[in-house]
Amino acid sequence: MRTIKERDILSIAPNASAVSNAKKISSGSQFVKRSRSEDDSFYMGECKGSGKSNYIVSVDYIEEENPVFRCSCPSRQLPCKHSIALLYEMLNGKTFNVEDIPEDILEKRKKKEIREAKKQEAKETSDQKPVKKRPASK
Repeated sequence: MRTIKERDILSIAPNASAVSNAKKISSGSQFVKRSRSEDDSFYMGECKGSGKSNYIVSVDYIEEENPVFRCSCPSRQLPCKHSIALLYEMLNGKTFNVEDIPEDILEKRKKKEIREAKKQEAKETSDQKPVKKRPASK
């Protein structure tokens, strides 16, 4: 299982209130389900919230230094308190069942990979174009 430190969580959190609320969520056993991928690149949880449906929360470490947080809650904060709470679940050594990465996440990863490849291709193409020299002004 992935090792995470509290300082990492604090550096990701948008504010102190989100951290405080996340700790309450984690210590209050609000997660009814926790899972992770075999390769430790994806963590997901199902968290009780204020709505009638549980929130689906995930953190995707496909890019190690730039994890992607997702949550079905209505919060506009990124990452939201539920995402931070999921990190606290990891920090506190809670049990995560090993499961396959959901198909929709694999599709999002594939789309991102295609976008990145197009960006790189466009950059390489623009680097190869000759720079037009402007005539000297009189």
